[in-house]
Amino acid sequence: SIYNGELYDSRNDRPNWARAGFNDSLSAWIMPESMPSPLNSSRNGSLVVQDMLPVRAGSDALHFEVMTDNQQQGYLNPKDIDEIKGAKLTDGGILKPVDMWTSDSGVGTFDLGQNIAGWCRLRFRGPRGFGVSIRYGEALTQPVVSTNFTVHGFRYLSIFAPPNELTPDDVECPFVHSETTLKGHFATSNQIVNQIQHNILWTQLSNLMSLSSSLFCSAQRDERRGWMGDAALTVNEALYNFDLIKFYHNYLNMIVDDQLANGELPDFLPVGNNPSKSNWGSNYPADPNWGSALPTITWQVYRHYSDVQTLKDHYDHIVAYVKYLQGIYNTTGLANFTVRFGDWVPPPPEPMTNGSLIGSFGFLHDVNLLINMSEVLGKKEDTDTYSALYQKLAGEFHQVFYNTSWNFYADGMQAAQVLALALPDVVPANVRGAVINQLVADINQKGNHVTTGIVSTAQIYPILSDNGHHDLALELISSTTYPSYGYMFNNPYENATTTWELWNTPLTGPSMNSRNQAMYSSVGAWFYSHLAGIDLSSNMITIRPRMTSETKKHLMPKLDCQLSTLYGLVHVSYTRDERDTVSNSILLRVTIPPNAQARVMFEPLFVGGQCKVLIEGNKVIWSSDVDTMNDQRFGIEKDSATRLMTVHVGSGHYEFQALWQ
Repeated sequence: SIYNGELYDSRNDRPNWARAGFNDSLSAWIMPESMPSPLNSSRNGSLVVQDMLPVRAGSDALHFEVMTDNQQQGYLNPKDIDEIKGAKLTDGGILKPVDMWTSDSGVGTFDLGQNIAGWCRLRFRGPRGFGVSIRYGEALTQPVVSTNFTVHGFRYLSIFAPPNELTPDDVECPFVHSETTLKGHFATSNQIVNQIQHNILWTQLSNLMSLSSSLFCSAQRDERRGWMGDAALTVNEALYNFDLIKFYHNYLNMIVDDQLANGELPDFLPVGNNPSKSNWGSNYPADPNWGSALPTITWQVYRHYSDVQTLKDHYDHIVAYVKYLQGIYNTTGLANFTVRFGDWVPPPPEPMTNGSLIGSFGFLHDVNLLINMSEVLGKKEDTDTYSALYQKLAGEFHQVFYNTSWNFYADGMQAAQVLALALPDVVPANVRGAVINQLVADINQKGNHVTTGIVSTAQIYPILSDNGHHDLALELISSTTYPSYGYMFNNPYENATTTWELWNTPLTGPSMNSRNQAMYSSVGAWFYSHLAGIDLSSNMITIRPRMTSETKKHLMPKLDCQLSTLYGLVHVSYTRDERDTVSNSILLRVTIPPNAQARVMFEPLFVGGQCKVLIEGNKVIWSSDVDTMNDQRFGIEKDSATRLMTVHVGSGHYEFQALWQ
């Protein structure tokens, strides 16, 4: 059982039991019988091939399309990257203990050094009939008791009453997850960011078990649900790192299978009862930011794979869901719009911001995605209809939630400002500066810490980077004090190798407290979209690494990123280290795959900075002295407002140097 583990008696083994024609008259073996079809013909039921890769254990589970240990023609070297806590994905998917000890009572405990989903294989030597109990746990103070025929989330295992003394050679633990391919690699000279990326990768894989993250709401708990809010928040990150198109096709099919006739969606998949959670009640209707999984996953699969067919397949279901939300809105308005979980688990002692604002964000977010989909599919009437609805909602959002006395949204908390800013056309231009200033001021007041839950954390880093505060975003992600990602592996209690469910996990009891939960892994998308600056949302590849100011470049002086795309491998690597280049400059190497076009964008390295010269391959291709292009291979644009420099390139390998004054 996935909830209760396994009791296994090897004395009952029957050789060849899985072969055709097996018969054992000495056991209570029951021969299979034909069953009636499960299809409901009155509801047009049909059998559909599940075109999704299986769950595998060990080396068969993960494949690679990028290099992970050696950077490809990049500036990072081993001296720039400190040792990462935890195991390596390239080690073959089988973990061996890194430590072990035996208690006075004879209980042997093994430490894998890495939190994983899976199980362990153990080698015993003893007489027939001996019994052994195995206890798996994420932390030494909060073990989880169970046996083996299931999937555990764990780092430690204890062996009770073994017939012989065990050594690390007697234990091996396969990492178990849906088969997939690593297609993104991200590394920097910022060790905190590198550890966060490591934790995200291991968390995402641990929470892929035919269902999307969180696979069953964390591998170590008896809950084990495919929460749709977690899936919606992490899909962008997951698709940057892994090839999961068939995985998400299957997940989308599961969502629409459970969609009700009125368009309503559940909070988690599959719909059904958990025997250990009988007090939960119905999982209908979904919180708006949980139901958002249907439009959000559909849109992100399209973005990452140019998969128009997925838009076509699920468009009508998304329209039905938006109409369902619209029906609620017609009764409540945005001021009292529905919410169930809201901006889930902000860091204690911080409260949650206005619940109706959070629910309204989910509604507007999904209407906006529907507009985008209708434009791609050429459904002009729908585009006009939902554009008009969105503009009405955007005006009402501002009118209802904006506090004109204080010039901020709702209670002034970070989440309220972030979610308003993340919605197009909600914050009027004449107050946008005040809202951004409120967000920054609150972050500073909290000692450069976030107060956000899972919904607004997914938005806060891009919002800061896109609104003139990229330095602050880097400072936030580099923090190691509570609450922060860095605190998860820099605290007096334990060093995380996966992403926690709660900001304060070690200080909270075992109830609803996983150390391997994907919902806060959403920040990983920002690593690729902003830190590396890779955008594949159009027919042209855009590379625009966001830059810290010259005085803050120590936060991330070097970066190396590879991304396997439909075009081929895209590679971005830069250095601002003055051992490699002069001050007020950047060296940038890019690889554009065959038959692709790209624009490479250079940001000012300090306020008021202007590009002085652009060099490629030791040849000046543009200079401010003459303001003309000196190389016909490139097209160069200069934006006088933003002072961005854009170079249009074709396929190939390039090394640029941009100097600013």
